Amino acid sequence: MAADPLASLGAILLFAVAGLGLTGLLPGLLATAFPSRLGYAYLLGVAWVAGLLYALSHLFGVPLRAPAVFTVALIPPALALPALLRRRSLSSLEKWRDRRRWLGLAAFAVGAAVSLGVLADAMTEPVRDWDGRMTWSAQARYVRAEGTVDASALLRGKWYISHPQYPLLLPVAQVAVLEAFGADEDEQPFRAAYAAFLPALLLVLYDGARRWAGRAPAALAALAMTAVPFFAFGGEGGAISVYSDLPLAGFYGAGLVLLLRGRPRLSDGLAAGLLLGAAGLTKNEGTPLALLALASGGLMLGLLWRGRSRKRRAMKLALAAAGVALALSLLASWHAQIPNRQDENYAEFVDLGDFWPGVVTRIPSVGPVMLRQMLTWEHWAAFWWAAPLLLLAGWRGWLGGRRAVSLPLLLALAGPLAIAWGAYAVHWYPEDLARVTWNRLLMQGSVPLFLLLALCLRRVLQKASLSMPPQKLPPALR
Repeated sequence: MAADPLASLGAILLFAVAGLGLTGLLPGLLATAFPSRLGYAYLLGVAWVAGLLYALSHLFGVPLRAPAVFTVALIPPALALPALLRRRSLSSLEKWRDRRRWLGLAAFAVGAAVSLGVLADAMTEPVRDWDGRMTWSAQARYVRAEGTVDASALLRGKWYISHPQYPLLLPVAQVAVLEAFGADEDEQPFRAAYAAFLPALLLVLYDGARRWAGRAPAALAALAMTAVPFFAFGGEGGAISVYSDLPLAGFYGAGLVLLLRGRPRLSDGLAAGLLLGAAGLTKNEGTPLALLALASGGLMLGLLWRGRSRKRRAMKLALAAAGVALALSLLASWHAQIPNRQDENYAEFVDLGDFWPGVVTRIPSVGPVMLRQMLTWEHWAAFWWAAPLLLLAGWRGWLGGRRAVSLPLLLALAGPLAIAWGAYAVHWYPEDLARVTWNRLLMQGSVPLFLLLALCLRRVLQKASLSMPPQKLPPALR
């Protein structure tokens, strides 16, 4: 059943308004150019609303109904309103307008067109992807029916539930939308909320790439991500689906950018902790990815330890780690009461004695499957033909003088690859698992990948003498 267009737009605004309120309370994000701030705001809004409802429901038994949803969503705007009214200058928006160039305009126009196409699909078509129907929307029905994340269907082992221990952040977000707008069970305005993760991801990518590589490489990197069909129209993980991989890519990527960007503001650490905590509450892979993002921040701290701002960088990282620890503690408490069934339990059959033989005997057989997925035109177009050439041609861009950024990005990119390596090494049918997960794992690590490509693009453009003067970065790599 198609969703009500007004409810669909309301679903986006519910999280965007909450997130904009949060950015008004965080000086680092308030100083960010307004378009990029919108990307962070949406991700922060989902993390705040769904994450806080998750905690209130599990820890205090607060019913997941409309009053709780609106109260949680309106707290940040209410707190930020006085400060925003005093802030009369729109310098960040004006600055962005003054600096736009044709390439940036092209990236914005293409990204907007693709995002609107995805949104139109979300407003006119029901959920039709496998995980959206089988997992996330099904969990949302159980949670909404009882008004709690501790629904009896999850807690009682006799019920057949697919993936009962999957983290519930996105099902809670679905429930928040349905309750806020009084939607019937067969209405699906939450599809628009999933679609909005695509423009949010593009804006976050542009912000990070612009800081470290410049506007032209940032625009090209955003265009390259927009041109990959899987991100927008992949039926098993793209923005038109109700899979959790694109949201996870947004939480992971945005938290990483905030951890690594310079001028170490403590508010960036708070925002990164909220986003990376949301990553842990989004999907099983989110926990190792959140920990790896913290490790990347620690690597940058080590590389810049001689700088004058090292203490603030350490405090920023500690705040982010505290946010992740709180989220993972909530997840562990919720997990403890739910018996696992009808799901792979990797912890039970991972044996280091079997792991290394599996790497040798199974991984080579999975390689051709992974390669076919990457070279399938309907998924990635020509991206994996061009990306290795760019990485090679612009290798000085990411192994040159900006290693304090590129090395943490490489570590962050290694996360999804390591998850895939470990899972395929121990799974009983790795070829089948790779066929349905490899593209999604690549998407989860897309922000560090495209940021590295932006650094390479800058070097390539400099070599081509296309008006790319050396970029002056503020202290500690902007």
